[in-house]
Amino acid sequence: MNIEKIKYFIDLVECRNFTETAKKNFVSQTTISQQIASLEKEFDLPLIDRKQIPIEPTQAGWLFYSEAQIIWKQYNHMKAKMANFQQHHTQTLSIEYAAITDMQSLVRFIPTFKENYPNIQLELSKVLLKDIPEFLQKGIYDVAIAFDSAFKGKDTIRTYPLYEGRYCAVVSREHPLFHKKAISKSELYAYPLVMLNPTVIGDSYYLMIQHALKDGYQPNIIRTVDDIETELFHILTENLIGFFPDNHQIAYGEDEIRLIPIEDSHHIFKIEIGYAKENKNPALHLFLRQIRDSFSQ
Repeated sequence: MNIEKIKYFIDLVECRNFTETAKKNFVSQTTISQQIASLEKEFDLPLIDRKQIPIEPTQAGWLFYSEAQIIWKQYNHMKAKMANFQQHHTQTLSIEYAAITDMQSLVRFIPTFKENYPNIQLELSKVLLKDIPEFLQKGIYDVAIAFDSAFKGKDTIRTYPLYEGRYCAVVSREHPLFHKKAISKSELYAYPLVMLNPTVIGDSYYLMIQHALKDGYQPNIIRTVDDIETELFHILTENLIGFFPDNHQIAYGEDEIRLIPIEDSHHIFKIEIGYAKENKNPALHLFLRQIRDSFSQ
């Protein structure tokens, strides 16, 4: 299969229009149409519903789109690594993360690592938390920095802890709990909640619910959202309670939004480094050794 076909299909799904996809790739609309038809012939499945305007992938098309994104990422990472080696004889270590709190746990190790290993180039990419383990297992990235919930039950991934903390309740100044220094579990679960969508954070969503049940309460989650910014919007405008890690830096003053500790709660977390057991990248093992040495000092 020509790798460009994959790129054309990804762009078509995202542009939802043959003409725009052709412009984006500097080819004719006929070329895009022919390449998509070639994919459909190869797999003997309709991938695009051409009766819909804007166009929509079929069920098989959505499946192909998901796998195509992974292949395209792998291809581009391979190209980058080979180009770096050809031009500078450098090794590359690719790192994925899902949130700024992940990078805060990592950044203090970087200056010493770069000083000790100047020929290793670090490449960082932000991805959805739910995709972290799959991308590691498929070799798209060498290292992941994420909440421990992303790695639970993944036998092919090893982890190393960087930070351990607790989740806090996040409330706006209009919320009845705003002036509390700490809140009890009964106070927390007496109010409606907002959380990140499971399509974004994956198993972490269900782990949060399990923690609530261990606290003895069924959480009243009335809204799920796709990102932190939207979550903060609903906390501010609807007086909902959110869950943020205790090391999260909120871009609002404490007179607007507060993180409040939850007393005697199961809402705890770790931020860990994860890596595939079978990863043979020499740069990975130097990186892990640097971090272990830093913790032992």
